[in-house]
Amino acid sequence: EIMLVSMLEILEKAKEGGYGVLAPNVFNEDSVRACIEAAVELDSPLIIDVLPDNHKDIVSFGKLICSMANEVRIPIALNLDHGDSFDACVKAIYGGFTGIMVDRSALSFEENARQVAEFKNICAPLGITVEAEFGQIADGCDYEEKRDEYLTDPVKAKEFVEKSGCDCLAVSIGEAHGEYTGKGPDIDFERLKEIKNLVDVPLVFHGGSFSGFENIAECCRIGTQKVNMGTDAYNYGLDCLFHDGRYQNGENIGARMAGDIMWAGYKERVMDYMKVTGSVGKNWIKIEN
Repeated sequence: EIMLVSMLEILEKAKEGGYGVLAPNVFNEDSVRACIEAAVELDSPLIIDVLPDNHKDIVSFGKLICSMANEVRIPIALNLDHGDSFDACVKAIYGGFTGIMVDRSALSFEENARQVAEFKNICAPLGITVEAEFGQIADGCDYEEKRDEYLTDPVKAKEFVEKSGCDCLAVSIGEAHGEYTGKGPDIDFERLKEIKNLVDVPLVFHGGSFSGFENIAECCRIGTQKVNMGTDAYNYGLDCLFHDGRYQNGENIGARMAGDIMWAGYKERVMDYMKVTGSVGKNWIKIEN
């Protein structure tokens, strides 16, 4: 039995190999299955990201994902994305998650580091990876006014990692969550290089959707090991459904067929991003004859 692997194991191998690993956002069995199928087809490691409020019960959902991951020989980690409450982080531990983002980025430097360190003490003996965020990631809708003030300071990032003990760090280098409503994105590659030179833990790129394939590929080459993405795959799946001839002709296609069309689109988009991060063929859990 493989079960889920620790997120840090995936990230450290990516760091050694100079590639990134996609962390698509999921919220139900269909999205999980689409991601796992994509990973199997591309022979790629996978990090499954779950937002605390996107599922009614992340404990039972975690157990479901664990059993699905167990059916394939692919390194899969399950990570709580933006765990911004004590409750959500504890539930994720109980649900078998192998990574937890303790997101306290809205708090002061000291308080963020202190709360991350507190969870690191709980998670370390359990082999659970702790992700933190320093600097803030804007939302696409307020990107233009927030971008500059949110950027991660490389020197302070180094101090933050030392104080918090986080296993990996989400940094703000000019990307945003969701769709950019104005112009964007304007990625600061030099800042990423500075952070990478000062910080020795793996780095995380939040807001992969619409941040540009070339930009993401370049960040992975420079030294980003985890790329989060959700909105683009969901939107793409929905577009596939809306533009499907059967749907437009008003045929009674039913929810199940509609779902099949949508999740096939979602999976296709996940595969596009996997190719961009450089993780294709990087599965190290081969079946040995």
